[in-house]
Amino acid sequence: MASNYSSDPNNAASLSNPATPQSGPGGNASDMHVPSSIPQSAPRSDGDGRGNSAGNGRRLQAGIELSYGRYKIERSVAAGGMGAVYLAIDQRFNRPCAVKEMLDDFQNDSERTQAIEWFRREATLLLDLKHPCIPSVRDFFDHNGKNYLVMDFIEGRTLAEVFAREGNVPGLNGARGVSEARARNWARQICSVLAYLHSQNPPIIFRDLKPSNIMVTDRDDIKLIDFGIARTFQSQRQSTVIMTIGYAPPEQMQGMAEPRSDLYALGSTIHRVLTQHDPANNKPDLFSFPIVRMLRPDVSVAFDKVIMRALAPQVANRWSSAAEMERAIINLPLITVQPPGPSLAPTQLATPLAPQTPVSSNGTTGPAGNLIRTAQDHLLAGRIEPAFAVVQQAFAIEPHNALVHKIYGQVFARRQSPAPDLAIQAYNRSVILNPNDAETHKLVGDVFLFLRKVPLQAIQPYTQSLRLNAGDFETHQRLAKCYESTNQLEAALNEYQEAVRLLPPNFKRIEPHYDLGQLALHMNQLPMAERAFVQVLTLNAAFHDARYMLSQVYEREGKLADALRECSYVVQAAPGNTSAQAMLQRLRGSASR
Repeated sequence: MASNYSSDPNNAASLSNPATPQSGPGGNASDMHVPSSIPQSAPRSDGDGRGNSAGNGRRLQAGIELSYGRYKIERSVAAGGMGAVYLAIDQRFNRPCAVKEMLDDFQNDSERTQAIEWFRREATLLLDLKHPCIPSVRDFFDHNGKNYLVMDFIEGRTLAEVFAREGNVPGLNGARGVSEARARNWARQICSVLAYLHSQNPPIIFRDLKPSNIMVTDRDDIKLIDFGIARTFQSQRQSTVIMTIGYAPPEQMQGMAEPRSDLYALGSTIHRVLTQHDPANNKPDLFSFPIVRMLRPDVSVAFDKVIMRALAPQVANRWSSAAEMERAIINLPLITVQPPGPSLAPTQLATPLAPQTPVSSNGTTGPAGNLIRTAQDHLLAGRIEPAFAVVQQAFAIEPHNALVHKIYGQVFARRQSPAPDLAIQAYNRSVILNPNDAETHKLVGDVFLFLRKVPLQAIQPYTQSLRLNAGDFETHQRLAKCYESTNQLEAALNEYQEAVRLLPPNFKRIEPHYDLGQLALHMNQLPMAERAFVQVLTLNAAFHDARYMLSQVYEREGKLADALRECSYVVQAAPGNTSAQAMLQRLRGSASR
């Protein structure tokens, strides 16, 4: 698990002039970019028995309390030239948080004053920013002459760590990386938060976007970290910047960063996680990237073009804005092909597993009809082995009946010890005999989704099923799960919406609405999420998870009275929900101000 702040010391540079590196606060080449595993030494006492730290060599120890005992330090997670970050417990709410401390080891008062100014600028900046990809600031205070920033502690790893461990899709000439679907999802989220930052007045430029400054949660949600290097954009004015060689475009190297400079860094970041290519080693010059498909031919041409346009050395040749780049990613063709790698090779649905045989139109009207109906009754009642015994008798009479092979597939899929390979073989034979049976295509998708757990391979059979029966809400819902599992979130959202639209009248299951609400909230589609969770609660007012999520939607929408009401219900009905308790305290504090 990584902290909210980066731990990559490599290739960082701070420039106010391309040829003159700067030192001191805000100009240190290792500012918040050093490994979190540095040796720790004991802090000195601060006079109140709780301890303090001074200088780069002394850190807060576990158990020390800050801000009148509210924050209890658990451990150090990162440290660098300008600050240190600790995992702490907010004892008011009994919740983990990240506490960032500004270190005090400067050569003179001028340096210290500038460093404090930069640190408070970061606090003010983050207090005003509200976006799902930006960690929320909880508090900002000074304690015994030191300044502290309290933020959400992000459970996850940096993008650099995720890529190093999980970027196993092979390419050419030693290249490797993550799947295109995963890279698309990350790129879309980063575009969203950059568009938000660039829309501020004045625009906020992140300036050092790279894999080690991006956190990834267990749900593959993106969080931007290390905002100490973010600066407001001032047109026609050079300013001190921090950047990383290979991720900074030409104009930033000249001290003239602008919003589209972040798009270049995003292109370099996505290029890196797809190919493993180190941008600092570009040839023949620093700004010449190899085309992605030269290293990863499995990546689609369309996505390759999106990345390479972001990497244009000339600002005018890039995407005009992060919002435009995000729209381009959203509108990319869907991915339906499994990338190369050690994962299970896809079964070819159209490949016959037995010699082509005459199509049977008998169904249950032929000589084996009674046996087929009996086998179906056994399946409906959950009697799998009796169904298997009967369908074998039916096969002896009608070996070319598509329904017989379909029942075989259902037996193999639903046995106590499922046999997915045999189920696929049986379903394939059934599809050969009756290619227009939407349900059999759906059952093939079910094997890939639920038994083999390879959702990408389920997309094609579910899509074929919907071509034959577009009104099946359940297939839309399962296709949505496949898209969501493969990080194709816009497609997933569309399928969830279609599933909800097609629900039969008086349908009482809450799952379709809840799935839609969760994804809509995740994608910050707040009105849609609100409608979905309200519908869930209409069907089941005691579903407290949905009510808690609805309170989060209301808070993001600025409907604080509604959020306070719903969150109060949750705390009353589920007092063990500590997250709801913390949220309720926060909402009450907002209401009192």
